[in-house]
Amino acid sequence: MTTAYNKFVEKNIRTAWVKTWTIEYLKGLENQATKPEISQYCQVKLQEFSDICKQKAEERAKEDREHLNEHSWKQSSTSYMSGIRKAIQAWSQSKTLDDSNSYPQETKDGVVTQHLALLYMKYTYSHNQPNTEVKQAKKDEQRRNLESINCVDEYQAKIDELLQSTDHRELVAGLIAATGRRPSEIYRTAEFKQVGQFEVMFSGQLKTRGEIREAYPTYTLVESAKVIDTLARLRRMPEIKAIKKLTLAEIDSGKNNKMNAAIKEHFTPLINPPHGEAQLSAKNLRASYAAIAIYLFCPWQMSTNLFIKERLGHTSDTTATAYEDYQITDHQGKPLTRGTWVQRIGEEMNRPIEAQIVNMQMRVTAATRAVIDDQEFLPFGDRVTRLEELVRLAKIGKQFEEGKLVKEVVTVIEKPVEVVEKIVEVSIQAPTEQTEVEVSTKSKQPKKDPTQMTNEELFGSHIPNSGEEKVRRAVQAIKAYNERQPSFKDMWAINSSVLKDLTNCRTAIVEKYLNSEEGRLQVKDYNLEKGMSYQHNRGKGKITDFIKLG
Repeated sequence: MTTAYNKFVEKNIRTAWVKTWTIEYLKGLENQATKPEISQYCQVKLQEFSDICKQKAEERAKEDREHLNEHSWKQSSTSYMSGIRKAIQAWSQSKTLDDSNSYPQETKDGVVTQHLALLYMKYTYSHNQPNTEVKQAKKDEQRRNLESINCVDEYQAKIDELLQSTDHRELVAGLIAATGRRPSEIYRTAEFKQVGQFEVMFSGQLKTRGEIREAYPTYTLVESAKVIDTLARLRRMPEIKAIKKLTLAEIDSGKNNKMNAAIKEHFTPLINPPHGEAQLSAKNLRASYAAIAIYLFCPWQMSTNLFIKERLGHTSDTTATAYEDYQITDHQGKPLTRGTWVQRIGEEMNRPIEAQIVNMQMRVTAATRAVIDDQEFLPFGDRVTRLEELVRLAKIGKQFEEGKLVKEVVTVIEKPVEVVEKIVEVSIQAPTEQTEVEVSTKSKQPKKDPTQMTNEELFGSHIPNSGEEKVRRAVQAIKAYNERQPSFKDMWAINSSVLKDLTNCRTAIVEKYLNSEEGRLQVKDYNLEKGMSYQHNRGKGKITDFIKLG
């Protein structure tokens, strides 16, 4: 029965517990047939929802060792209620509305019939009025004290630096700064199409107030080709592929803290947070983007408010004013004239590497085309990028085939142990020639090549390059162990901690392997394929109680 309500809830509500609550609310609403019944039910549920919001706010305050902020829980409850009302609206469209369960409402499109739940399931103006007044006072104070940005060149250089990073958090921070997009848009929904040297068509906007928003042009603070290339590279990263099935709320809660840490690290030396705020965040980069975009691209005869409204995709002037936190000045604090780069808009574009297409005819089978078009297997928006990913995977496969990525034969032998019942001893043998019948026993000296050593020899040795081979065999041992487990919860995720425990190698050696191409293939992609998060090993104890090497 629950699944029948998911379609009304999933599209309109992002927070998990609010989704669950709304589904139960809609179930109960089904049984209310008359105006008195609907009114009484909604009053009870509205109070229940408020109590839960307040309770959760008290718990957070206790965890943070702070006093409960009355404005905070009322603001969040009002925000949540907006999504709940959208879910009610969607649900009501599947119902027969008559005089017993509906009312007429005046709208800009004329009189419409609404379910009575929308009349009762809402907060009064006074519920959030004090918080609204506090926010407005803070906003007015910030507008009286605009922060200066006097280092546009350095700011752009920092974006260029971040767009070359191999850390997804830094890439996201750089893309937010370059485009003014929201974090969730960069992680999941944003698509850019190059139309100018510093201009792209952007689609995938969130927070559209229920409207269908078509693609629209927006400026980039560095060359648009760099932005497009970086977004394509970001979306190929295993860490970003792993969030494909998460909700936007889960992405925000799981990624924003570390991403904001990267923003603070790289941009705090360049700009201050807005007046009255303690530290920088992604929202502040949207505001700094607005100020720099005005300075670079806004024609002098155009209203700055309209410019930002159009380029950040706002539907009202009021929303656009939320980003009036900064102004561009010289080092003496004097404002600089806007539109500095207007004449550069028509410059010849540098083409994105990812979008370069060589004109050639290529015939493929229907099966190959199906693979290229399978966005579940290759989660990219266009066919060219999916083909590029196939080429990358083919190169890795070729390296594996040629022995550049080491192949091991893993043998798992179960041995009875008196104390620990689930001990598995793993013996990993280096590959041997299949045609070899006899093994020479003339030389008893251990081999110097770590890949040719037995486990006993390897784990008793400290010769050069032995550490990498120890890590490699530990990886295969964990995989072999996992394949023999009866359930997912009994498996071990492969990470730096368990590899150090199994091998006694230094952190630098383990991290070097994990950051290599082989490490990405053998570890990160493996964990992703199995669906193992960074919390998977919690409560399992020590891996050495389950797996032995050497």
